[in-house]
Amino acid sequence: MLSVLLAAFVLAATVASAQQPPELRGTWKGTSYLNDPSGFREGKCAYVIDTQKGQLFSGYKLWFDAKGVLQKELFSGLFGDDGNLYFAERSDGYTFGQRTSKQTMSLYYLERGALAKAILYKLERVHFTTGFVEIDKDGDSVIMSAEITNHYPLNAERIMAEADTNKDGKLTKQDWEAWKKANDYKE
Repeated sequence: MLSVLLAAFVLAATVASAQQPPELRGTWKGTSYLNDPSGFREGKCAYVIDTQKGQLFSGYKLWFDAKGVLQKELFSGLFGDDGNLYFAERSDGYTFGQRTSKQTMSLYYLERGALAKAILYKLERVHFTTGFVEIDKDGDSVIMSAEITNHYPLNAERIMAEADTNKDGKLTKQDWEAWKKANDYKE
């Protein structure tokens, strides 16, 4: 009887843990490796996951095109029951992949047709390590949006929206430290 109860407990714990997706919000930046009819290219890229509700998430990706122009594309995604990540992008293709560790992920983009392409993304989560004093360049003991933009340009809008709890347009040291602690996902 005890072994049956123990087995039921283990099964329930396994199912419960499988239903809890990891925290994915944040900036994941790294390198892209592209292969298309024009050849092979390597570049820098970032995926910014700014919204997550359970297994569903959304955000945008940034990369430089062949001419060196910064591009931005929105996506919606989900963390599958199989542990994989799936992204539906707003243009032609789909991206899928997995977290390779708690702080890294590998993504694969495939697009078919006359201009078929394949892209491998190797990404690492960006941590918010900059201290309050480093960001507060003017020394007035508050951080304004422009000061955050200087340090975290891809996340400034999200940081202000989440950390500025009283919506006065500035962050105190306490606001910054509380937000930074809540967003340093070490799992």
